[in-house]
Amino acid sequence: MSKVQNSKAPTRLASWFRGDINGLRVLAIVPVVAFHAGFPGFGGGFIGVDVFYVISGFLITTNLLREVENTGRINIGQFWAKRVRRLVPASVLMVLVTLPLAAWLLSPLQWADLGRAAASSLLYVSNFLFSQQATDYFTVDLGDPSPFLHTWSLGVEEQFYVLWPLLVIVAAVIAHRQGVAIRRVLFIAFSATILLSFVLALIWTQAAPSAAFYLLPARAWEFAAAGLLALLPGRYLGARMLRSLMTVIGAAVLLATVVLLPETTPFPGFAALLPVVATMLIILGGRRADDEVPALPARVLAVAPMQWVGNLSYSWYLWHWPFIVLAGVAFESERLRVTVGAAAASFVAAAITYYLVENPIRFNPALVRSLRRTFISAAAVTVVGLLLAGGAVVQGNLAVQEYQLIEQARADKPAPECDRETTVVSGVNLCEMGDVDSPVTVVLVGDSHAGQWKDALAEAAKQENIRLVVRWLTACAAIGVDTLDSKGKFTEGCQGFVQDTENIIEEIEPDAVLISQAEAYDGRIVEPDGGALVLSEQLDLWRASYDNTITLFETLGARVGVIQDNPRVGYDPSTCLVRSGGDAEGCASPRDEALEMTAVLQTVAKEAIAGHDLAVFYTTNDTLCDEEVCKVMDGDVPVYRDYNHLSRQWTMTQVPSLRNMLVELVG
Repeated sequence: MSKVQNSKAPTRLASWFRGDINGLRVLAIVPVVAFHAGFPGFGGGFIGVDVFYVISGFLITTNLLREVENTGRINIGQFWAKRVRRLVPASVLMVLVTLPLAAWLLSPLQWADLGRAAASSLLYVSNFLFSQQATDYFTVDLGDPSPFLHTWSLGVEEQFYVLWPLLVIVAAVIAHRQGVAIRRVLFIAFSATILLSFVLALIWTQAAPSAAFYLLPARAWEFAAAGLLALLPGRYLGARMLRSLMTVIGAAVLLATVVLLPETTPFPGFAALLPVVATMLIILGGRRADDEVPALPARVLAVAPMQWVGNLSYSWYLWHWPFIVLAGVAFESERLRVTVGAAAASFVAAAITYYLVENPIRFNPALVRSLRRTFISAAAVTVVGLLLAGGAVVQGNLAVQEYQLIEQARADKPAPECDRETTVVSGVNLCEMGDVDSPVTVVLVGDSHAGQWKDALAEAAKQENIRLVVRWLTACAAIGVDTLDSKGKFTEGCQGFVQDTENIIEEIEPDAVLISQAEAYDGRIVEPDGGALVLSEQLDLWRASYDNTITLFETLGARVGVIQDNPRVGYDPSTCLVRSGGDAEGCASPRDEALEMTAVLQTVAKEAIAGHDLAVFYTTNDTLCDEEVCKVMDGDVPVYRDYNHLSRQWTMTQVPSLRNMLVELVG
C-alpha cells in the first residue's frame, strides 16, 4: 500500500544496495494485492502498507544520514527531485488511464467524486479526502467504488518524504551548534516521534478510527521506528546465526499476521506493532559487513524472482486496485475469478509501466542533470491530470442537476428527526411521530428497513390519528438476532437496543407493534460474541427468535403486524438509470433474481409466523413486481435509493395503502 522507493535497475545498483530489502517488498505487495482480490487466507494482507512504511523509513533515513555525515549538508532539491522522478510519472499515468475508464463504467452521478479523488491523488492528499469521507477501506463496494482509494497510502508516504529531510536538516543544525553527533539528536527526535505518534494512534484508533487509519500523525511512529534502526552503527552486527534467526522470525511473524489477523481488528494500534517489529527484524537480520556473504535467509529474499517483483511493486500497487474495482463493476461481480484475474492483469500493466515509463523517466539524463526540468515536467503532467479531474467534477455536477430526482433518491436517507421526543421511565428516549397526542399507539421496530418506512408511516399515522413510536437501528434485526452488517462488521449494541425496545413496549402498552426488518441476513447471523454459525444453525436461530419475539409482543397485549422485506436488485438502480442508454425497462430486475436474495429467511419467517394470528402482513412483492420483472421506476418516481433500500419518494406514494394497513393493524 505504499511504494517501492529505491528499487533500481540491476545495472545501476549502488554498492550499499540490499537485495533482501528489495525482496522484502514482495512480502508487502503480494499480501496487499491478495487481500484486495479477496483471496482466501490473506485476511490480514492490508498490513503490507506498514511493511512498506518501515522499508521507506529505514532507507530514507539511511540515505539522508549518509549524505549529511559525508558532506555535512543535505541537498534537499536533489532529494525531492529523485522522489519526483521515481513516483510522479507512473502515478499520473495511472490517473490518466483510470479516470476516463472509470467515468465510462460508472454513473455520471459519481463523476464529481471520481474527479475529486483523482485530483487529491495527483496532489498526494487523498488520505485527507478519504479520512473526511470515512471511507471503509476493507471492502470493494460495487455500488460506490473508489478506484483511487489505494492512493491514501501514497499520500501518507509523500508527506513523509516532504517532512523527513526537513527533520534531519533541523537535527543537523542542532547537532552542529551543540557540538554533538547528529545520531544522538536524531535518536531523541525519533524517540519523541514514536512516543507521541503511537499514543495518538492508540487514542485515534478508538475515538477517530478513520483519522488513525488514513493520516500521517498516527502512522509517523512506523517511519520513526525504522529511522531508529537506521541510526544503529554498522559495526554492531551481532552473530551471523542470530541475524539469520532474526530474519526467519521476522518473516514468520509477518506471514502469520497476514494469515491470522482479522480485518476487523482495530488498526492501527497495538496490532500494528506486529508488522512493524517483524519488518524491522528482517531488515536488522539482513545487515552484514562489506566483505561478508549474506546469510541464507537474506539470500533467499534476494533471489532473482524476488528482485523482479520487488522492482515492480510500486507500479503493481498503483494498478492493482483500479483493475480490481473496475473489473468488478464491468462484470457486475466480486467473484474470486474476477478479482484474481484483474489482479493478475494489473501485474502485466505494472511491468509495462515499469519498463516503458517508470525506469526510463527516472534515469533520463536530461532530467537527472536538471532540477528545473524535473520539477517543471512533473508539474506539467500533474496539471494535465488536474484538468482532466476538474472536467470530471464539472461534468459530474451537471449530471447531478440533470438527474436530480435520482440523485435525491440516493441521498435521501432516513433522518433521526421526530415530531416529538420524550423519555420513558426507564430513561430511554422515545421518538414519536404521526398524531403524537393520540390515545392509539403503534410501535415500529426494526433495522434500516424499518427506517425506510418511517416517514411514510408517520404521514399515514397522522392522517388516521395514530401515534407512531419509531425504534430502528441499522443492521439490528427487530427479533434480537446478532448479525454482521453488509461489510462484515459486527453490529455493536444491538442486543441492548432490542432490550430497550421491549422495555418500552412493556411500559407504554401500545395497541400494536409493527415489525419491519431486512431478510437477507442469512450467512451473516452470528453468536452473541460474534462467533460463526453454520447456515442451519442460523436459520434455526432466526426461526426461534422470530417466534419468541411475536409471542412476547402478544403477551404484552399488543396486536402484531409484519412488513415483509422488499425485493432487492443486485446492482445500484440509480447507476443503471443514468448510464448511457439506461431506462426504467432496461434497468428492471428479473423477478426471480429480485426475490431470491430474501427467499431463504422469508421462508423461515413464514414458518415462525404460521403459529400466530397476525393482525396484518404487508408485502410489496406484487406491488413492485409483475410475473416477470421487478421495477426500479414507478412512473417518474425512483423506487430504490440503493440496491436494497426503498427511496423515500416511493414509500411516500404508498401512504394510502399504509393508512389502510394501520387501520387494520389497530383493529
